[in-house]
Formats: sequence, structure tokens, C-alpha cells
Amino acid sequence: MRILRIVSTLNPEAGGPVSVFSAAVISVAAAGAEIECLTLLTPGKDISKFPEYERMVERGVKVHAFRNVSEAVLFLGRSIMSFDIVHVDGCWDPLCVLAISIAKVTGRATVVTPHETLTYEELQRTRSTFRLAIKRLLRLYYRAVIDSIVYSSTLEQRDSLWHPNAVVVQHPVFDDTEGARPVAIRDAFASASRRQLGYLGRFHFKKKLETIVSAAVRTADVELLVAGSGPREYEESVRALSRSEDRVKWLGFVQKSRREEFFRSIDVLVLASEYECFGMAAAEALIRGIPVIVSERVGIADDVREMRAGFVVEGDVESLAGAFAGCSKLALAQYCEMQENALTLAKRYSFSAHANAQLGVYAALRVTPSSREVSAEQS
Repeated sequence: MRILRIVSTLNPEAGGPVSVFSAAVISVAAAGAEIECLTLLTPGKDISKFPEYERMVERGVKVHAFRNVSEAVLFLGRSIMSFDIVHVDGCWDPLCVLAISIAKVTGRATVVTPHETLTYEELQRTRSTFRLAIKRLLRLYYRAVIDSIVYSSTLEQRDSLWHPNAVVVQHPVFDDTEGARPVAIRDAFASASRRQLGYLGRFHFKKKLETIVSAAVRTADVELLVAGSGPREYEESVRALSRSEDRVKWLGFVQKSRREEFFRSIDVLVLASEYECFGMAAAEALIRGIPVIVSERVGIADDVREMRAGFVVEGDVESLAGAFAGCSKLALAQYCEMQENALTLAKRYSFSAHANAQLGVYAALRVTPSSREVSAEQS
């Protein structure tokens, strides 16, 4: 079985889907599948310097990168028959739409990982009437032609386009194929005086950072460490909520090399997003044995509730303040129990677990043999 996985860019500025893409590809390759990637170059930037490109190439994955969609389509015309499955990430990019069309015409099996693009939330966020009409048409297109839709959580599946062959495959977070495993970053509170809460991510209205800050300001015996950055006007308005409060610390953008230091300094990570189909920041906390506070609209909320690895709240100021107050009153034994629960839950997010589930999706598809397989049989 040969898989061609497609994403429109590997530019890290595109955000979370890019890192999820490379982790998913590497996990499947590590499980022994033949997988290659197709993407587009970013004008004015060297793709070989992109972290996710480097990561995949180092693991032996072949990446085909072209200057524009036309060149990529020509490659598909020449090469698509040598693949059994075409798997695209994202739904609105012209490259992904065209790749699925070419795959269907040539009898290839097709899979899409939408990264939230097929949710009703996505439609509600679309202000342009023209764009909304296009997205509605493309939703009908994917329902009609795609063989399988892979959602990252039960939340995303519930809130998205219905499809008879839709499945949930959670994102890979830690690479157990290289020996990584969930380990508690420490076995006590970060501070003896106050519970240390943390936020890690970009500053964007959907993250509801202003709600988190407002709740922290209202809650005694907690400190909030905020790591990230965003548009200047929005950042200034959120910072203004805590100007007279020294219990909110602004750390700025935290490089990957400093992530461990950040996680070591917090007791609980907070992710109260308006909508988050998975919740990578929370998952990264869990693999370090750090409990989380997440809103109902974060993808891994169901897992957190099931495993009692933190608090699941509505996501408004009142519910967050209540959870923050609960954290401030936790006894060490209660906190350590939450840490163990977090580590147990985090095992679900391994590269191996993702690969096994994803390969199961591929195996269940009706695959027309690739030209390479046909040639091998004839010889």
C-alpha cells in the first residue's frame, strides 16, 4: 500500500495543522507504510529550513514540493497511478480539491483530514457571503466523492459534515517509536504559596484569553503565566485587564527550546477556547503529567472528563474562576492523583496509537491496485 499525503504548505507560520501533518506522516512511515508527501513552496522562503520539512526528510520521507498548483497537478498526472491512497489535509485549498478530483478519476482511494474546516463553527466564522457559498458547495463535494473523513476528536465529528465513513483518529503528540513516553515533569506543586496556572498559544479571539485573564484576576491564591503573542491591538487589550495585578505574568512568545521550562513552572494548563477540534497545547501538558482545565468546546474535553485528568468547564469567566479556585484548594495527594490520570490519558496520543488507527482506516478502503503493484504482479 502506497500513500500520497498532501498539504498546501509546510510553512510554520500556517500554525498547528503543519506540525500535526508531519507527526502523522512520520508515525505512519515508522509503522512501515510507504508514504510520500506533496506540498507547495512558499515564495521567498527556503522549504529546506522549515522544521517540519527537515523532520520528515530526516526520517526518510520523500517530500515533493512545487512552485505552484499547476506544477503540482502535472506531478499528480504523471505519478498518481503509482499510489493507492491520496490523503489530503484541509478542504479549501485548490491543491487539495484538485488532488481529490484527480484521484477519483483515476480510481485511487481518497481520505481527508479536515482540521476543523468541515465544522459548522467554520461556517459561522465565515463573514463573506461568496466564501460561505463556496464552502457549502465544497462540503457537498466532499460528502459525494471522499471515501473517508478522519476527524481528530468526537467533538469535531459531532460538529462536522456527516459522512458514512467518518472516523476519529486522534493526533499524535509524542514519538514513542523514538523512545518518548509520558513522564511527570515533577511530583509536587510548582510553588508552595500559590497554584501556578499556565496558558500557551497564540493570542486570538477564539482562544478566549481575555476570559482566562479575567477569571485569574478574580481568583485569590493563583498566578497565571501567559506564554504567547498575537496582534498588537488584541494583546494590548488583554494585557490591560491585568495591569494592576502582579499575579498575571506575561512571558511573550516561548520558543520550543524553552517549552520544558514553561511546563515545569506551572501546575495546571488552561485552554478555554471558543472552539478547538483537538487541543494540542493541553495534550502536550498531559504527556508531562500536568492536569488541564479545558472548555467543553476543546476536542480532548471528553477524554479529560473520562480520565479525571483535570477540569472541564463551560468556558465563561464564572466557570473558569470556579475551576481556578478548585485548583487553589487541591491537596498534594489530590494533585498527584490527577497527575497519574493525566499520564494514563496521554498514552492515547502516541505515534504508534495514531499509526495503528490510521492504517486501519486505509486497510478498510476499497483500494484499486497501483500501477507499481500491477507491474510487480505481471513480472
